Amino acid sequence: MIRLVIWAGVAIALLGLFLKVTGSGGVFGESTKDAKGRTLSKAEAVRRTEEAIVRRAPVAAAALSRDGVIAYGTSFVAPEGVPAGVARLDCRGEPSPVDRPREGGCDPYRGDTSCRVVLPVACYRSSGARSPGDEANWSHGELGGTEPVMGALLKSEAMASARCEAELGAGWRMAEFHDGGQGWSLAGHTSTGLKGSARYWVHVNDQPGNCWNSVP
Repeated sequence: MIRLVIWAGVAIALLGLFLKVTGSGGVFGESTKDAKGRTLSKAEAVRRTEEAIVRRAPVAAAALSRDGVIAYGTSFVAPEGVPAGVARLDCRGEPSPVDRPREGGCDPYRGDTSCRVVLPVACYRSSGARSPGDEANWSHGELGGTEPVMGALLKSEAMASARCEAELGAGWRMAEFHDGGQGWSLAGHTSTGLKGSARYWVHVNDQPGNCWNSVP
């Protein structure tokens, strides 16, 4: 009964926000218009609807995760004090994960941050670039970040990578735990969206430590 009530709330929220985003009550075509009359693509209209639900209806947002259960994802921190032009993402550092950290840092084995949390997605693009110095775990690419997103909305690595590509351009994907070679940290040339002293969602390709496959 509780689950039915939750999903009824989701349906009502979706309908109301759907009508507001489309502005006409019609179905999504190839494009639609926002409240100011600006043309939006279908994908952008859907994205705005999802994010509006997250902001306005916490219970509905929770129900957007797997079967209404919020899991945990893995996060890296972008530390301060790195050389100019270089970006670094580390498992350990401040701020540390607050939900279920592993030895004070990230936990790629089961996730360290509740997927109710809103964080940017860490993004990576391979370029073959050499390290400008003696940087450990060099990824031979660029590192960037998206706008913050609730982890529960990341249903797969492909969905998260699509956000990277949409916001940063062709060739970008979600950063993976092992992009630096051995795991636990990675470095690359800096690009758009990375800020020091902030945590970012990262993908773990060989463990259930992601919002779409971890155990609550």
